[in-house]
Amino acid sequence: MAVQRIEVITGAGGRRTYSAEEKIRLVGEARGGRGAVAAVARRHGVCTSLIYRWRRQLKSGELAAEAPAFVPVRVLEAPPPASIVTPTAAPSTPEPTAPVERRTALAEVVLANGRVLRVAEDIAPATLRRLVGALDSP
Repeated sequence: MAVQRIEVITGAGGRRTYSAEEKIRLVGEARGGRGAVAAVARRHGVCTSLIYRWRRQLKSGELAAEAPAFVPVRVLEAPPPASIVTPTAAPSTPEPTAPVERRTALAEVVLANGRVLRVAEDIAPATLRRLVGALDSP
């Protein structure tokens, strides 16, 4: 008597649909060395051919994520700290206000693999390229 392997599939079945963001994220994860596509496909339960198809669609421009919406931003000066005046002794001459401390603005970069990189706005482009290259791989 021969033993046979039987696979029982449970669940809703049918085709699964992926959003453009999911497809782009999986293609981004699959960027890497040898065997990266197979590893990502196995990890997420996707056929490798789908990842290769999505990669081609991404390169041709057929697959694109929604463009991020930009919101207008205004930068305001912080008001000087309120001086405390006691009712019994009012200063005869106004005291000079302390200089406002300026903080460096941060830029936030969301990479294809979902990682977020926050850097100072005055970062050198070469340094930023090195950081993105190091963090963008899966």
